[in-house]
Amino acid sequence: MDLRRLVQRHPLRAAVIFQGALIPLALLLGALLGIPLLGRFDWSFQAVLGGVLVTVPMLGFLALLAGSGLRAYRVLESQVRGFLQSLFRGAPVGSVALLALLAGFGEEMLVRGVLQGWLTEQMPVAWAILLAAVVFGLAHYLSGFYFLFATVIGIYLGVVYHVTGNLLVVSLAHALYDWVVIRIYLRSR
Repeated sequence: MDLRRLVQRHPLRAAVIFQGALIPLALLLGALLGIPLLGRFDWSFQAVLGGVLVTVPMLGFLALLAGSGLRAYRVLESQVRGFLQSLFRGAPVGSVALLALLAGFGEEMLVRGVLQGWLTEQMPVAWAILLAAVVFGLAHYLSGFYFLFATVIGIYLGVVYHVTGNLLVVSLAHALYDWVVIRIYLRSR
């Protein structure tokens, strides 16, 4: 089965494969660049709690936009809701959690761990955070509005990663944010 047919017939499976592939890709790139990604995970209760707490401002930012009445947000919300409902229609229990975990860990390992980590060695930290956030925004491009939203979230996560030095905090925050938002969009009409 070719890639196009896989995406058309099994979009959730394709999304899981894609997001899951980001983890070994990040590990490979990290090894090639001398960035010890696994050493950047501090598996502690404080880190888990930090990941949960770091999620709250992101959800607050989304709630602020949802309540703003901005047309650009309403259009984006409608697109995302429709996409998610088709992606998860008939999906097994746990699919949202699996995809959220893979996206949170894969994207953060690649963008914050590898890209921001490497850029920090090449330029001032503020520029490294900003450039990694712009790449994050471009990777999530659905519209100019969503690019800006994802870039702001990327700056926030980049600062959190720089301050904590812990990929677990940002990976958990990203995964939890995705899980909450997907669940909200799937339940609302």
